[in-house]
Amino acid sequence: MGDGEVNPLGVVLRTRGTVYLLVSSLVGRLPTAMSSLAIVQLVRLQGGGYTLAGVMTAAYIVASAVGQPLLSRRIDRAGQTRVLLASAIVSAAAFVGLAVTAAALPVAAVLCALLAGLFTPPLEPSLRTLWPRMLGEGRTLKAAFSLDAGAQEVMFIVGPLLTVLGIAAFGSTGNVVFAGLLGLAGAVAFAVHPVSRSAGAPTHQHETGSERARGAGHPSPLRNAAFLPIVLFTFGVGVPVGALTIVVTVFEDSSFAGFSGWALAANAFGALIGAAVIAVRPLKIAARRAMPVCGLLLALLYIPLAFDHMPPAAYLVAALVAGLLLPPTLTQIFETVEQLSARAGLTEANAWVVSAMTLGIAFGTLGAGAVASLHGEFTIPLVVGGSVFITAVFSVAVLPRSRAAVAS
Repeated sequence: MGDGEVNPLGVVLRTRGTVYLLVSSLVGRLPTAMSSLAIVQLVRLQGGGYTLAGVMTAAYIVASAVGQPLLSRRIDRAGQTRVLLASAIVSAAAFVGLAVTAAALPVAAVLCALLAGLFTPPLEPSLRTLWPRMLGEGRTLKAAFSLDAGAQEVMFIVGPLLTVLGIAAFGSTGNVVFAGLLGLAGAVAFAVHPVSRSAGAPTHQHETGSERARGAGHPSPLRNAAFLPIVLFTFGVGVPVGALTIVVTVFEDSSFAGFSGWALAANAFGALIGAAVIAVRPLKIAARRAMPVCGLLLALLYIPLAFDHMPPAAYLVAALVAGLLLPPTLTQIFETVEQLSARAGLTEANAWVVSAMTLGIAFGTLGAGAVASLHGEFTIPLVVGGSVFITAVFSVAVLPRSRAAVAS
């Protein structure tokens, strides 16, 4: 970076309200990062079985993937504040219900898990909608999206740690209540900020003619032929991320106890490195051109994880390297969504890619678990190979077909 060149990440951090909104958003999203471990421990310590724990966790994840676009569509029509506050209250109450019913009233517990997920406040798409309002376009916006992607890695490191500390401090039941209250506190803090309060419904008067044409009548972003491939691509990116949990757990059988935790931490650390680099030096090529290239490189960097006979130390390095391209890839997705979507439907559009990533991770975990249950000699190569293949196929599918497509 030249002496006279402005650091775009520094501009983001110095812009009034950005750090506050990012931090409050992350606090409000902590229940998502805590939920899987928190629910499993809650059910187990209350005497329930792993089947019930799995059903409750799946209910929460799937309901969240469904609820994010629905709530975000409402935000685009009615503004952020009321929707975020109302959904946060319902979700927190559902967490309390989940905590007290868990193993004793399993049907009620599953219903509470569904409600907690369905009404998860859409803070991630809401924040992503605010970045262009606060920072405009160009390299500064790219840096904000990169910071956003990197912060998610921190959240998913802190979430399990908070779960362990919460169980130690409040017990398994109190920990679930604790998670729900964290989500409520973060959502309230985010929703009362002036920038969030002013991001309301209807900004048609500020849209360009092309934006009005894309968003006339505010149809679902999925009706945009150029948008659906981005959703599928995001799903493909999530598959190897979800499969990694199973891959490193299987590898642990031939290494040492606790290896899987170290491997996941190494992968997250690699992602943090990637986020820092792309935030300081945003790519100078168009996001729609860079996105599939990043996806293919992401798939390529996961391939070494298929070599399951390497020493544990080398496998940790491979896990770290596999994480490097995730934030740059997500950054291109975020920017492309912003470019493709009408301002009046931007929150919903961002929510669809959030849900796609969630479902991709879930699909990767379930698929890898099914393969691992067969206990075959080639479990890890099959899981890694299958995941990488899915990511690569969807990356090729979003390759720009012409220069006009890239410019549009």
